[in-house]
Amino acid sequence: MCMLDLMPPEEADRLRREVAESGDGWRLPMPPFEVLGQYGSVEGIDADREGELRARATDQPFGTYTQPLAGPAEPGADVDRVLIACRDFTGMLEAGVPMLAFLGKPPWRRFDLPTGHWPMLSAPAGLADLLDEAAA
Repeated sequence: MCMLDLMPPEEADRLRREVAESGDGWRLPMPPFEVLGQYGSVEGIDADREGELRARATDQPFGTYTQPLAGPAEPGADVDRVLIACRDFTGMLEAGVPMLAFLGKPPWRRFDLPTGHWPMLSAPAGLADLLDEAAA
């Protein structure tokens, strides 16, 4: 299973066309802001932050959509496992998506951040606070 398998077939086909037509066959260009919200919540991204996001964005290597998804790696017992989940991800966790079930069990520690997909832009102070709390 790959990321494309998690999408409706017509959306997967649209992305393949986009990569072929505008991404030299290997990269997915950053979509226009009005389309971006279809892929992840843009909650908290105002016009200034939109400009910053656009200025820093790079195309997504499309192989990340086509390579098979692997199960979770098992790091050593001394490795802390932390999840900071924004609204999009908390929705998937609460919906019980089977491939994410391991994230709700020890040794994982979950911190929720009520913002969109780009917390470093939409809620930087809240993100820093959670990172600090997780590291403490």
